[in-house]
Amino acid sequence: METTELVLQAVDAGTGSLLRDEEMTVRYLVRQPIVFDVASVDRVPTGEPYEIRHEVSEPNLVLEVRLEADSYHRMDTVLTVSRGSSAGPLTVRMSPRLDRVASGPTARPDPEPVPPPVATGADAGRAAMRAGDRAFNRQAWLEAAEAYQRMPPPSNDMSEYGRDYLQAKVRQGVAHINRSEFGRALEVFEEATAMRQPGPQAYLRLAQTQCAVGRVEEGRGTLALQDRARNRLGAVEQSTVAAMIAYQRGVCSHGEFDRAQTTRERVRTGAQAIQELNAFVEGARRMSPVPPEVVRAVEDAEQRVEDIRRRAGGGA
Repeated sequence: METTELVLQAVDAGTGSLLRDEEMTVRYLVRQPIVFDVASVDRVPTGEPYEIRHEVSEPNLVLEVRLEADSYHRMDTVLTVSRGSSAGPLTVRMSPRLDRVASGPTARPDPEPVPPPVATGADAGRAAMRAGDRAFNRQAWLEAAEAYQRMPPPSNDMSEYGRDYLQAKVRQGVAHINRSEFGRALEVFEEATAMRQPGPQAYLRLAQTQCAVGRVEEGRGTLALQDRARNRLGAVEQSTVAAMIAYQRGVCSHGEFDRAQTTRERVRTGAQAIQELNAFVEGARRMSPVPPEVVRAVEDAEQRVEDIRRRAGGGA
């Protein structure tokens, strides 16, 4: 057994400063090691880092963490720390609620106003988008996410900037996923799918993230919604989206297998995940040609099936 530690610091996503609220609620659940039955709810000051520490013998400590503050949207994320290591302080950015402003003795004073940038509207958005794309292409996920976050929303979703903004928000969500910031990714994809004609990629990524944070029924519902809507697409895109829906269903079941607490649950969810992933692989191999994203998904699905079989057989 080795001590594994995670330190979190919540900040305002807009200003980068401490939260306006003096206190927040931290809830977390230990998902791995699965033998742990550990859940915690604490009311803590926002001005101090929050520490989570456990003794573990498995390779990783995996935590589902939820942060709640009165003036901010709830933040859900999944964090992994290698055994015996200390991570942090990790900055968790919480988005302010526009419909609720903290008041009274628990609220911090407003931060100093920031001078507006010289560029405005779509010009500023294009500059932030280009910076985000450059960082995304070299896999600098934090830099990409922060650059995309600086994009102002479009005044018209159907404008050229509005369409490009939507695609950039999807890339921002992917950047958050690659940093295991699933709560933030969820907010980004929910914003993207609220736009006019968001397209299948936004819904597929939303479903992936809903499943990743344990909102499985919502995730499967999002996939079912997209499955019904894909008949409005062209024939080639229809087949690609159908394949990716099948893939995401298997990924969702794999996540349930990871979170399963009992042997019975692990057997059920593992069998379902293998069935769904294998069905996706078989269907994908009948496509001609096979789109690059489907090729990558097939490789990932085969690795997931191997992982489930190894772990179900006692390999991990």
